[in-house]
Amino acid sequence: MQGHCDDHHGVFRPGWVGRKAVVCGLGGRLKYARLATVLACVCAVSASLAHTVTAEGFLGFRLLKLDGTPVRWAASNDGVTRVTYAIVTVDSRFPNARNCKRIVAPGDLLAASGISRVTFEVEVRAAFAMWAQATNIDFAETDDAAHAGILIGAQSEPTGHAFANVDYSPVEGAVRRIERSLICLNPSKKWKAGFDGRLAVYDLRYTIAHEIGHAIGLDHPESSHQLMSFAYSEQFRQLQEGDLAGAIRIYGERVPQRPDQSSIATSSTTRQVPAP
Repeated sequence: MQGHCDDHHGVFRPGWVGRKAVVCGLGGRLKYARLATVLACVCAVSASLAHTVTAEGFLGFRLLKLDGTPVRWAASNDGVTRVTYAIVTVDSRFPNARNCKRIVAPGDLLAASGISRVTFEVEVRAAFAMWAQATNIDFAETDDAAHAGILIGAQSEPTGHAFANVDYSPVEGAVRRIERSLICLNPSKKWKAGFDGRLAVYDLRYTIAHEIGHAIGLDHPESSHQLMSFAYSEQFRQLQEGDLAGAIRIYGERVPQRPDQSSIATSSTTRQVPAP
């Protein structure tokens, strides 16, 4: 098994064949364990590791490749990719996940930071809407967490700031289909809604949007001026050119919806997230 560590951020990229993938999010430190072998990969902020700059890198993005293959959510017959998401309300366990093995409702996390549930939901919706704005992917919030494509919650075992876990199909091909993604936030950290210059306290919208990028198939780019960059920043609160270029490379540009396609909601438990 071979891997490398992304400089400054602590991401271990294992060279193993399987269907579970781990993605380290903002402020993460990953300990990767398999077959009783523990490999710890921790990179200091001052680390200097050689990069092979790709064509993608010049465009400000990097595709997430698992087992050497890009991953994405499957598109519907009309070409639009539709993904549901849910905020967990009960203790949820994923023993085969590399990150986010156990996710709990974010109530305690929000209370510790003085953030209301309503504000949290607004920030989550805004984070998803960023990606839906210019790319051909729709997101719908659902109350059916058991079948949601992306689950969001608080970590049961706090570490780092935030992580994403991507579960993908074992069927080989030029691109592998994402089956489920998990996003988990550290409840022992303080959180906020908006920028205030305190870089040790992460903005929910920025952080969740970054993790959504991983959840739909994007990695950390070489560029440090993108929302998908490994370091938290308060220079911007929207997707940057490289972020958008990467999402468009995977899902295509946003296609205006016909009147009969204005919503994918099929019941009262599914709510469409509008693209701004």
